[in-house]
Amino acid sequence: MSQEKLRHEASRWFRQGLDDLDAAQALFRAGKFARTCFYAQQAAEKGLKAVWVVLDGDPWGHSCTRLIRDLPAPTQDEFSPLTELALTLDKLYIPTRYPDALAELIPGEAFTAQEAQGALAASERILQQVEQWLDSPSPPERL
Repeated sequence: MSQEKLRHEASRWFRQGLDDLDAAQALFRAGKFARTCFYAQQAAEKGLKAVWVVLDGDPWGHSCTRLIRDLPAPTQDEFSPLTELALTLDKLYIPTRYPDALAELIPGEAFTAQEAQGALAASERILQQVEQWLDSPSPPERL
């Protein structure tokens, strides 16, 4: 696939990540903190998958941490400082959605505003780094 087509497809992934972040923010305002956390994770995941698409890679899976750790150098070096934020978001993928993931509670009862704010901040920071990387003038190396 040409670099132009890869960048176009990556833009679609990134824009969907931004849309998921908007949804997370709306859910936060509505007091739906578990759903806020989940959509924040989804936003970061889709942003990171945009990076993989530009590199003509296969962005499979849902772990933001793995999506960072498996990037080739030097791209991985640019994203590795975000690994702790990615780990935070990865922990939100399952328990924010399934009532059997938490003992005696449903997700809607278990997540707090503070946790949701942290998830939003982590997602925003990852998307900021993705946007900066996507906008960089030097073309990335393919995998």
